[in-house]
Amino acid sequence: MMKLGVITTLLLVIFAASCRAQNQVEFTTSPLGTTAFAGNDVLLSCEAQNTGGGDDVDIIWTSSSSGTSAVIDDSSDARFNFATVTTTGAAKSNFSIDSVQVSDTGTYKCYASNDPTRGSSPLSEPTKWAVATASLQIYASVTINQTADRNLTEREDLVLSCQVSNPGSQLEVATVSWTKNGQAVTDDGSKAQPNYDLKVSTASGTDGGIYTCTVTFNVIGTSATVTDSRDITVYSPPKITSKFRKSVKYQEGETVTLKCAAEGYPVPTVKWLKDGEELVNMSARMSYFVDDDGAANIRIKNLEMNDRATYVCSAENSQGTDTLEVLLRVKDRLAALWPFLGILAEVIILVCIIFYFEKRKTDSEPSMDVPLGIAGSSSNRDKGDDREGSGPTFRFPWSRR
Repeated sequence: MMKLGVITTLLLVIFAASCRAQNQVEFTTSPLGTTAFAGNDVLLSCEAQNTGGGDDVDIIWTSSSSGTSAVIDDSSDARFNFATVTTTGAAKSNFSIDSVQVSDTGTYKCYASNDPTRGSSPLSEPTKWAVATASLQIYASVTINQTADRNLTEREDLVLSCQVSNPGSQLEVATVSWTKNGQAVTDDGSKAQPNYDLKVSTASGTDGGIYTCTVTFNVIGTSATVTDSRDITVYSPPKITSKFRKSVKYQEGETVTLKCAAEGYPVPTVKWLKDGEELVNMSARMSYFVDDDGAANIRIKNLEMNDRATYVCSAENSQGTDTLEVLLRVKDRLAALWPFLGILAEVIILVCIIFYFEKRKTDSEPSMDVPLGIAGSSSNRDKGDDREGSGPTFRFPWSRR
């Protein structure tokens, strides 16, 4: 009876060990089959997590070319790069090949396992590893003749071209698409595919940037496609697009914001100068900020009289410089009173002048203090006849000569 118990215990231990030794992982991300031209970079990704057991998940890559399979790692080829992150119960691995070659064509496998009895090579113990497979097809580079980099100096029609030369017997051109700085470009020319030429009518500074033509090829006899691209850089000198008067007037104590926007490629560096000196160390009243559209702004709060100056916006890139200046005039807080005070002063002066001359005129006239009906002096009586002939000799104060 004791022997039977021992045997049963041993069988249970063996059964438990065999269960624990089984690989218990599943793939959450499998590598995808890829086609590419020689010279491009390729990335394959693989992610797995355990579905049982407590051991960490391990990931190993292998390649099969010309019927030969081998484990690959960093030492296999200087162009191979691995980035593997292991967390509790999961692992993720990115395998990249820089500047692929036609000889890199083959089958690539991602092996994952948490079996504690696994060895270092899944090729010798395939049953202890889960596997995800991807094929990599590399084609010889196709000659694409693109327009050389351009410099825009004035508004003109811009025509860029990507011509494909002899894609070979395996490939045929399907489409040619264009982007500028990663965004699709509206073509002013033909919409027919393949659209080898891109036309931009009356191009200006805003049309500067990196243009990319992407050629998509169909793999003859299959549903697979492969793409290649070329970059064309269009440079343009900076041009300030902000519009403001040469002179602006604000009142002392107000807040003013001067905004300056510019176009061009490379994107211009915009800065502000005051009386020829760059505004670098801003004060508590003065700040510098950039809008979402890239415009450079200076804001001056609580304007003071010494803020009156010529401010210059300067935009600069490798193609040149553009400037625009504005005179900021600051009015005194009492400026509105000066015209009134001037008029008041003129009125006061005028009244004083009139009063002065009227008084002077009055003082120059003789006074007549003899009352009416009082006899004159003896000399006047002696000249009675003369008075009768010449009229009365007295004058009323309000009478005129």
